[in-house]
Amino acid sequence: MLSKLTLQNVIVIGIVVSAVIASGIFFVLIRPTQAEIKNLDTQIEAASQRAAQLPAAKRQLEDAKKEVEEARLKWARYERSKMPNIDMTDRLKAALAYWKEPERTARALQQFVSKSQDVIFLGGFAINVPSTDPNQLPWPIWIVPLGTFQVQGDFESILRHVERWNNAPRLVLVDGLQLSGVSPQLIGQYTATLFILPRAKDDKPAELLPAAGGAPGMGGMAGMGGFRGGMAGPMMGGPMMGGPMMSGPTTGPMPGGAMAPGAPAGVARPPTGAPPGSGMPEDY
Repeated sequence: MLSKLTLQNVIVIGIVVSAVIASGIFFVLIRPTQAEIKNLDTQIEAASQRAAQLPAAKRQLEDAKKEVEEARLKWARYERSKMPNIDMTDRLKAALAYWKEPERTARALQQFVSKSQDVIFLGGFAINVPSTDPNQLPWPIWIVPLGTFQVQGDFESILRHVERWNNAPRLVLVDGLQLSGVSPQLIGQYTATLFILPRAKDDKPAELLPAAGGAPGMGGMAGMGGFRGGMAGPMMGGPMMGGPMMSGPTTGPMPGGAMAPGAPAGVARPPTGAPPGSGMPEDY
């Protein structure tokens, strides 16, 4: 039978067999390889895009590190100017600092308000010792309502006096300003709240002391002028800047709410790793 195959038949059979083999090679080898090549091309393109973004990401990281460092330095300067040196890493030393602080702060605030010579400040400062027990010392913040104060003067002088609290030697929130009377003999009345943030290594206070008791004779009222203030209970007001200037005397609450001290924006505690401040000096 094979002897009957002509040369033409052999050529046709060879072409068909070659086509079958080529088809098999395409489906078995070439097509999967092409798919793999396409997949690799996609991965290379994605990797190239990520590589192109890497320099920008590195710049953003460096910028973020600089911002963090600037925030730490800013907080350190603010802490040195506004916060006393109370370190909760040692509870006994912290207790001594807490017991001395009411008198120091009262004296510093009294000297501060005495510089407002364009108004008459009515009242004084009296601050309670927070606790005679080292295990009950305030952490992470000591909030002291200072009470209600009055100042006498004209409209603009009273507003300047309230704004000056941004430069006080302690972090004090002034809230609820009200005016009464007729300028230039207006009476401005507002409340003030003191905030003190103690320090601690790694932002962790020392462990509680065993059987720590209160020291006898402590817990009195430290202050100047006999003004009724002290620890009447924690009070936090929403800090806001004062309202717009007004053209004449007014009675009732001032628009705009509280006058906030000039604390760094968004910072509630010192960032980890911030250099500790030295606090206020012993004498003012």
